Amino acid sequence: MKVLLPRIVLLTILVAGLVTNAYALPVVNTGQETFEDDTTYYGYYANSGNFLFTSYGANLPGNNDGDHFDALYDYMLTNYSVELAATGQVNYTPYDNNSGTWAVVAPVEAISYYAVKAGNYFAMYEVVPAEATGSWSTYDIWALGLLELTGAGGNDGLQISHYTGYNPMPAPVPEPATLLLLGSGLLGLLGVSRKKFKK
Repeated sequence: MKVLLPRIVLLTILVAGLVTNAYALPVVNTGQETFEDDTTYYGYYANSGNFLFTSYGANLPGNNDGDHFDALYDYMLTNYSVELAATGQVNYTPYDNNSGTWAVVAPVEAISYYAVKAGNYFAMYEVVPAEATGSWSTYDIWALGLLELTGAGGNDGLQISHYTGYNPMPAPVPEPATLLLLGSGLLGLLGVSRKKFKK
């Protein structure tokens, strides 16, 4: 029994560790010196994605915001080699004015990027690897120190306007007609090369 007990304890610890890592938990801002604390407590949650940049304007097309979205699309393509496709299939839940959690909605399985919009700015994040749940914060917009330009907030920071999940656009799938044309071209080349060898 003395030999068996340490093995059971070790097995329990290993299983508990694997189970905990199987779920994507929100990153909680504990008020310790982390990248979202700025020496003072900001929000309950921190961003679970890796911060990329903040930008003035809107991150979605429509309502005269098409130019801003086009600029975001071009910027992501130029700087990160990613063609963005926005998905409306993500729910976000505010915990306080400045932070909260997010989760994808079927049929979306996970997201690779997200934007948090507050006032006249949005902050862009990358989720590596892609996840189905996580947390968000408006800290990186607040950290710009432009509260008078965003028209939001007060002392506790900036209230979220909206949250958008993105995934890279899927690679184009060749059409059957294209494949047929390519195949017949290859067969033609094969036939020509055989004729040359027969002579």
